[in-house]
Amino acid sequence: MPNRLSAPKKSFFQLRDELSFRNIRANLWPAVLVFPLSIIVSNIRYYDHTIALFGFAQESQDFILLGLGWLILSLVPKHLVVPLLRLSVIISVFILIFLNFMPWGLWRQTLYMVCKVFNGFSVACAFYLFCFLLNNIERLLGMAFIQFYYGFYYTTWAVAPIIHTESYVWISIIVSVIFLVVVFLCRTSQQEIKSDSDGKGSEVLLILVLFIVHYIIMNMIHYIEWSESGISIFAFGLGSFVSISLVIIIQLLKSRSALYGWILFLVLSILGLGTLLLNSHITFIFGSFSYGLGDSLGFIIIYYICAGAIKRSQSLRVFKLFCLVCFVEYSIISSFLSFYFSYFETQNNYLAFGVVLLLVTLCFLFMPYIQKKLFEADWTDGLFLKDMEEYLEPLAETEKITVKNHLNLTLREEEIFTLLLKGKAPKEIGFILKISYDTVLFHQKKLYRKLGVQSIAELFSLYMSKN
Repeated sequence: MPNRLSAPKKSFFQLRDELSFRNIRANLWPAVLVFPLSIIVSNIRYYDHTIALFGFAQESQDFILLGLGWLILSLVPKHLVVPLLRLSVIISVFILIFLNFMPWGLWRQTLYMVCKVFNGFSVACAFYLFCFLLNNIERLLGMAFIQFYYGFYYTTWAVAPIIHTESYVWISIIVSVIFLVVVFLCRTSQQEIKSDSDGKGSEVLLILVLFIVHYIIMNMIHYIEWSESGISIFAFGLGSFVSISLVIIIQLLKSRSALYGWILFLVLSILGLGTLLLNSHITFIFGSFSYGLGDSLGFIIIYYICAGAIKRSQSLRVFKLFCLVCFVEYSIISSFLSFYFSYFETQNNYLAFGVVLLLVTLCFLFMPYIQKKLFEADWTDGLFLKDMEEYLEPLAETEKITVKNHLNLTLREEEIFTLLLKGKAPKEIGFILKISYDTVLFHQKKLYRKLGVQSIAELFSLYMSKN
């Protein structure tokens, strides 16, 4: 490779954020597993608890308590997140073990509720590390791990239900202990986590709106499809497995946007819901599979882009806003839907179907805007020219041109501008910045529009003499 394409310092290669298996850092495997394991542990429920409090059944109580955990973290200083994560996991594991030796009743229910609050807090702390410590491929791997677990859980439950009924408690304890070990193996410091920005211009608010829409859609479908045990557990689990394959094909092998996964989530959600309402054997299997596949894809994509946006914003304020949104979703939206649906029978499923159809339709109507602001945005940390000594002077000259001509270019557009003036082709630019060829073309197109040029020849004639 010619010297002009020489790689920057090795440390930058280790930190780049493109979607490639070679960018998985082996020393961070505990951090990759922390959030998936926290999700798995938080979904462990004791179905023998049947005490309804304030009109809310057990599952609704769980969501409210998990939401309180997110609310608590929004008030915690960042230097206490990791220590409190370890403390909360220790407490929740010991409570979980102790619960197995307590008789059924109000005291056991109370202790279980305390455990759930700690579970919610652990998930929130784990998501903090998931956002700020990991890169894109590591986060995608973590989300795939969650869906692999659920695919295995539901298919095993369907094939061998005795495993679910007889040994579920002990399996949950084993998983919780593994979670405890992984949390203490996760070594990190606040110096590794950049979260001091104000978060302006990160489009996180739009992502949070999308996050709430996703949550409402999944809750509506949940109340319809699970209320009468109206799905095939095995087909649902198969859908979880297939979602992992689709994500790998779309984002890793084909280097496509997460937008494709989001569109599939919308389509499969409405398809699965509508099919199951037809209530026949064929629609029962097909609808369950579509529901499982759509549910898993939506879960992977929404947390993946939320974490990517929060990491890109480098803002603790933005993360705490996300915590508050999670509190509203778990403790308020879930409670409202649970309370509402408890007063209606099957015929109200069609009303819920209408609500889901309306939300999906709105998503498609605003898809061009969502695509432009979110899915075509550059969420990668990547490499930057300011980190490469050989490009410091050309970049400074480009910044002078942009200020003088009031070009209002983004940081990435300034870098593309600089490299184009240096005679680099798009593929070379992608290699230097460690971003995809499509990403380079996307920024180049926006750059040309802002500069009012149609070709590289026009760009040279207007700006080459100035540089």
